[in-house]
Amino acid sequence: MAQLHTALRDRLGGAARAWLDEALDEAQAEAALTARRTPGIRQPTPTTPAAHPASEAPRDPGAPPGGEVPPGPDALPAPGVPSASDAPPPSDASPLPGAAADGGGLAYTAYAPPVWEMRFASAGRYCTRREPPYARDREAAEAARILLLHTARADARTATRLYEHGTAAERRAVLMALPHLDLGPSARPLVEDALRTNDTRLVAAAVGPYAARHLDAHTWRHAVLKCLFTGVPVTAVAGLAERARGDTELAHMLTAYARERTAAYRPVPADLQRVLDLTAPSASAPATSSASPFQPESASAPAPETTPSSAPAPGPAPAPGAAPGTAPSPAPELPLHPHSQPDPPFRTPPHTESSPGI
Repeated sequence: MAQLHTALRDRLGGAARAWLDEALDEAQAEAALTARRTPGIRQPTPTTPAAHPASEAPRDPGAPPGGEVPPGPDALPAPGVPSASDAPPPSDASPLPGAAADGGGLAYTAYAPPVWEMRFASAGRYCTRREPPYARDREAAEAARILLLHTARADARTATRLYEHGTAAERRAVLMALPHLDLGPSARPLVEDALRTNDTRLVAAAVGPYAARHLDAHTWRHAVLKCLFTGVPVTAVAGLAERARGDTELAHMLTAYARERTAAYRPVPADLQRVLDLTAPSASAPATSSASPFQPESASAPAPETTPSSAPAPGPAPAPGAAPGTAPSPAPELPLHPHSQPDPPFRTPPHTESSPGI
């Protein structure tokens, strides 16, 4: 993260760097405030300052016990005006709407989110390049959002709220920041939601290191197929070689997908054969050990070896009536697909002269 921060500062202009420093300071302050609060325990709030013993006034000997002085006639409240004793006692049983349930007094409420979250949403407007024409930088805005999430130590609840309420760029930043947050498998629904979309930028961010560690085998296989289906390069899949090695179920799914594409006369993705080669049981297996599913099986079958001592196989018997010594004509090759048979040659109908009476 330190390298990312340094590279980002070198890329931003002066005003953008000042904005980034303020945003990171606010995120760090929020993280420190969260760390001081213990969930479920309310911090004591002093109501009145404690009186110093030296500042106490001397007690009147004629005053009643307890130090209480009866109110005089001028201290009586006016008719219709409620006195201080009639006011309800202060109670903390009804917090503000949207306040934290643990009573920690955090800065977030339903009406006023933390300041760093508003900085998170406005990063795209303030992150500009330092070179003319000082245009907005999407990559710099994404890096700034990742730094904000890491500095604020966002939990699963905060990451989910920013993902659900954010734009596509903000959602991608949340997905990219998941490996740098200590969330465990609690953020897996965010990855699964991104894999259900057709946004290639979200799909590429969802198959990062977090998905490689926390996605189950079934969901991870479908994530690889999602990359092949949407055109996302398989290089974006983190841990592909480790998780695909020896995965026969993934190999079966890839083969079925390739045959489906071939039957529909559609091109097979070029990355499919690469992933299929990675499903070999061991890394030392040759890349050509598995036959390509979109090639005829005869092409992958090895040719029979012939030795000098072996006699050539006898050819087919000549047809009856053929001259001795003439080779038989080769049999016509069958098409690879039943629908790819060549059309019969067009024959013109025989010319018939019309009768003179017609």
